[in-house]
Amino acid sequence: MEYTIIRVYRVVASSQSEATDRLMEAFEKGVQRDYLARDIVKGPTDVRTAVTRPMSWWALARRQILGR
Repeated sequence: MEYTIIRVYRVVASSQSEATDRLMEAFEKGVQRDYLARDIVKGPTDVRTAVTRPMSWWALARRQILGR
């Protein structure tokens, strides 16, 4: 079985690059737990989803008007 583990970190910064730098510095110092907000574990899923292209705005409007 295969599980997905996601770690969510929360960093206070004025920009995305500053937040990334602060988190990378925390990883180098080994104190990344200070920024850890939560862990998410997703179990195995047997359902495979097909990848489909998003519908164009014209096709969506036609579907809403014609009711198909």
